[in-house]
Amino acid sequence: MIGPPVPAVNEEESRILADPTGHGTMKRGNAASGRSVSVAVRDGFGLHVDIAQRDLERRAFLAPTGMDQLQARFPLPETVGCGSLEVTSLAAGISYCRWNCDDAREETRLDTALTPDYVVFPFHLTTEPTEVGIRGVTQPLLLSRSDSYLLGPEVVGTQTIRPGVPIRNLCLFLDVGVVDSCFAEEQRALPAALKQAITHPELEPYYQRGWATAAMGLAVRQMLTCSLTGGLARLYLEAKVLEIAALRLAQLIDDDGVPPPPRLTRLDRERLDHARFILWSRHQDPPTVSELAQLVGLNRTKLKVGFKSRFGTTVFGFIRTQRLQRAAALMQDGECNVSEAAAMVGYNSLSAFGSAFKAEYGICPHQVLGCEEAE
Repeated sequence: MIGPPVPAVNEEESRILADPTGHGTMKRGNAASGRSVSVAVRDGFGLHVDIAQRDLERRAFLAPTGMDQLQARFPLPETVGCGSLEVTSLAAGISYCRWNCDDAREETRLDTALTPDYVVFPFHLTTEPTEVGIRGVTQPLLLSRSDSYLLGPEVVGTQTIRPGVPIRNLCLFLDVGVVDSCFAEEQRALPAALKQAITHPELEPYYQRGWATAAMGLAVRQMLTCSLTGGLARLYLEAKVLEIAALRLAQLIDDDGVPPPPRLTRLDRERLDHARFILWSRHQDPPTVSELAQLVGLNRTKLKVGFKSRFGTTVFGFIRTQRLQRAAALMQDGECNVSEAAAMVGYNSLSAFGSAFKAEYGICPHQVLGCEEAE
């Protein structure tokens, strides 16, 4: 029976590969590179997990606990670290997985090969940004909570896990048919790049960087704190997965046909990533644009234009979103009321806070109070 999602994964060197042949079965065996565990849950959606230490010789099983028709959870061996992988299948073509690593024993790498015929929406849930890579792409990517990537079928991603750095990730999976139907119902064609990724995934890895809006952040939080069980939980979680995916796919519609952004050098990208990190870490007392430009070694114009191009939002928009996400979390957790939350994230005017919150989320701040209990 589906219950509240448990903390999800922690791995040494692991691969998550599709196993589309099984239906609600689990099998263990020796893969070419070592021991493996495969689990297939509803409607043919499945993951194959291969865990290896850094020396690529020692292998360990993920033993399942509490697996049923819709959900499977695999705790990591103690020799690997403290964490788990949880896979949940909802309606046909809609699934998600969570993984966490709280105490990695040594620096390791997680390789993730995405399920064939599925589009993936990954989210990084911890406060500290992490470096990730995509096979076939030379430059690493800095992934933070403000990012929302979209990955096409057959893309292989990598992530480095380090001792003392907790990691929590959430990946939403939508069958390409579900994605296509979303656009078909609106009588829209799939954006050209996404269509190519779906029809010819072998050509080049498709990854599209977007931004996690406050509305996405709230939906993710509501999803992860769901207290329902059984069929009600399945219905609720399915709706949340589709809501988050819809918000992310809508960004593709806005971007499709827009002229390509100005070219950024590797140094430009590193400086812009650093600028975003500064804003993220100092969102309660952020520097001015001029101060930020000086801190990262860019002029004001290059900072503003480059920031918008790289992250899909302005410097001020990024600060506002970070503040509103923090306020929403405080109110949802019951830690403070509306006026206290506004003050804690730097708003002196309650009316200004209310207007900004409604513009970002589409609801008034007081509607968030106690919503976790209501769920």
